Amino acid sequence: MPASDPAATQPCSSLKISETILKTGRLDAMIAWYTTVLGVPPFFEHSPDAGTKPLDLGGQTRASDLRMCFFRLSLDFPYVQTIGIFQEPGITLEPAKSAPGLHHMQLTTASLDDLCATYDRLLGEGMRPHRSADHGPMTSFYYRDPDGNNVEITAQNFPTLESMVAFMASDAFKANPSGREIDPEAFVAQRRGVTA
Repeated sequence: MPASDPAATQPCSSLKISETILKTGRLDAMIAWYTTVLGVPPFFEHSPDAGTKPLDLGGQTRASDLRMCFFRLSLDFPYVQTIGIFQEPGITLEPAKSAPGLHHMQLTTASLDDLCATYDRLLGEGMRPHRSADHGPMTSFYYRDPDGNNVEITAQNFPTLESMVAFMASDAFKANPSGREIDPEAFVAQRRGVTA
């Protein structure tokens, strides 16, 4: 990237997100939901021996003591990305909106057309987004998993990082970084040039 590029002036961490781990009290339902959304089954599943009591290591349990699974999102070694789901004992089934924790996770598609195809695929499985928005830099459809976690599926609106960064530096974006709410069905139809 050229030194004059505004995106190059912002430092990036050398650390990359490699795992997002969710804890649940209903692993089977979560596995089914994420298999549908991600379009792939878990690449690894584990069940401990019957009667295993999870070892508490400073408020964190060991994965080998729990039923759990991992979904692979990328093979960009060494920056392999996964989503893990651990079935923790004592997890209540009702999400507490007032509790600290995950606000949402974002999964990116390769293009707006892929976002539309994902919308259609999930709609065919009876999954509708509870929110949809054109944020400016990207367009996103938001879904809730069986535990109520928000999962944002998104696509970039701009063809390059430079054009996205330039838009994000604009007064319009700074005044409203959430963008505008949209109707997903109308967005998909418009994207495909379908008129009512």
